[in-house]
Amino acid sequence: MREPPVLRQVDPTHVLHGGRRLIQFTGSDYLRLSWHPEVRDAAAAGLLEYGTGACASRMTTGNLPIYGELEAELAHFFGVRSATLTSAGYTAPLVVAQALAADHGVVLLDSRAHGCLRDAALLTGLTVSMFQHGEASDLEARVKSWKGDAPVLVFCDGLGAVDGRVGPLADYVAAVGDRGTLIVDDAHGVGVLGERGRGSVEWAGLPMSRVVVTLTLSKAFGCYGGVILGDRSLRRRILERSRLFTGNTPPAPSSAAAARGAVGVMASHGGNLRERLRANVATIPERLRGWSSGGVAGPGPIFSVAPPTSAAAERLRRRLLAAGIFPPLIRYPNGPAAQFFRFAVSTAHTSAQLQTLADVLETFSTKEGTGQA
Repeated sequence: MREPPVLRQVDPTHVLHGGRRLIQFTGSDYLRLSWHPEVRDAAAAGLLEYGTGACASRMTTGNLPIYGELEAELAHFFGVRSATLTSAGYTAPLVVAQALAADHGVVLLDSRAHGCLRDAALLTGLTVSMFQHGEASDLEARVKSWKGDAPVLVFCDGLGAVDGRVGPLADYVAAVGDRGTLIVDDAHGVGVLGERGRGSVEWAGLPMSRVVVTLTLSKAFGCYGGVILGDRSLRRRILERSRLFTGNTPPAPSSAAAARGAVGVMASHGGNLRERLRANVATIPERLRGWSSGGVAGPGPIFSVAPPTSAAAERLRRRLLAAGIFPPLIRYPNGPAAQFFRFAVSTAHTSAQLQTLADVLETFSTKEGTGQA
């Protein structure tokens, strides 16, 4: 791994890098709510009312009113009985792991699960077995082969962080049945997918009550903090069993206030924002969005391009720079290659910006002979 580039964001679609103002197709602020005036005003008001931090865990003296208010609004938005705010999106699955480990006998983990789910699986202290990514039949076989009396604990992602695809969640639920608990980390799906923006679970046609969902407020909501969605019994287990929750300081109250503003915008304008996002995503041909996924694009605003060689990656990097686009060449666990370009479309991108990106990728794909164009 190397030090990441330092980027200064100058507006919703541009960054300053190397002295140049470049179009940005990076990050996960898909609806650009971090720039929304209502969200920013809410953050400023929260800072003035509560100061810069809670300065204590919620279980001692840090349980400020803003946290419970945000949780109530999130529970209503997602149609669940309980929403629990955690210090960060990465910690949400770890809190769930501590809360549920004692009730389960083994962990089944998606082979391409995000690092937070891998760490959560290890934190349970239970035996961990991996099932093949996207293969509900393999998950079902492993559930059936478990001979213990305690149920299984299954971890998987919702919307993929690098390819914009969603696993067969309905098949996963059927495979687990009443023999376990399915935890879906939907950091990239909430706000983006589903008729009401409830994410991959809603998009898959499942009621939220069938799974435990963990998410982050730092993607589509444009803010910060993690959230666990479930029933009230899960909330009780979190309070009773998770040291990570009880001993951890929550997000800054201004972040929680901003998140309340974002939930409000999502509730009132989310449908229009998601429609605009879908239209922008469709501007990039499916064959290009599915470049590193066998030519099949997912429903999300994320896609990856993995040139076959380092030399080819360097050529694409230069082409992007020549077109005024920041080249998002990254190394990331469970990506399609050791290094790859990850692109993220947002509601703020213009037709001209999207067409510029499509033209660069189309030309590069044809000249490199990848067979994708």
